[in-house]
Amino acid sequence: MRDNAIVMKGFSTSDRTPDGAESLAVRLHADHADALFTWALSRASDRRDAEEAVAEALVRAWRRYDQFDAGRGSERAWIFGIARNALIDMHRGSQRRLRLVTDEGSAESSVDDGTDAFAEVSLVREAMSTLTEEHRAVVVEAYFKGLNTKEISERHGVPPGTVKSRMYYAMRSLRASLEEKGVLL
Repeated sequence: MRDNAIVMKGFSTSDRTPDGAESLAVRLHADHADALFTWALSRASDRRDAEEAVAEALVRAWRRYDQFDAGRGSERAWIFGIARNALIDMHRGSQRRLRLVTDEGSAESSVDDGTDAFAEVSLVREAMSTLTEEHRAVVVEAYFKGLNTKEISERHGVPPGTVKSRMYYAMRSLRASLEEKGVLL
C-alpha cells in the first residue's frame, strides 16, 4: 500500500490546503497542457473537442492525483492515459446523440425561419409517442429534466439497472423510428 504522504514534484498528496491544490493544478497545466493538446488535436474531431479533452484530463488528474504511482510510470504517461480515456468518453457520448440528416447543398436549408427546428421537434415528439410510458418517462427525465440514473430510480421505485435498461431500449427504439423516417444517418 502506498504512503499518502509521499511528496511528488513538490506536492504532498496529504496537503489538502487550497494553496497546495491550486499549485498542483497550475503545475499540471504548465507541465503537460501543450503536449496533451498537440496529441489530442491529432485524435479529436476538431479543435474544440481537443481543448475539452485536455481540460477534462487535467481536471481528472488533479482530482485523482493521490492515485498517481511513480513506481508504475511517469506522471506524463499517467496523464496521457487519462486524456485517452477522456477522448474515448467524449466519443462514446457523441455516438449517443441524435444526428439529423440535412441536405447541405440545398439553398432552402440556408434560410432559418424556424421551420427546421419545428420539423425536428415534431419528428422527435412523434417518435417519443411510440415508446411505452415507462420508456418515455426515463428519456424525459434524463434528457429534458437532467436527472441521473439514481434520481430516476428513486422516483420510480425501480433498481438503477432497470432504469438503464429502459433507457437503452428507449434510445434504440427512437433511433430505429427516426432512421425509418430518414431523419438519422
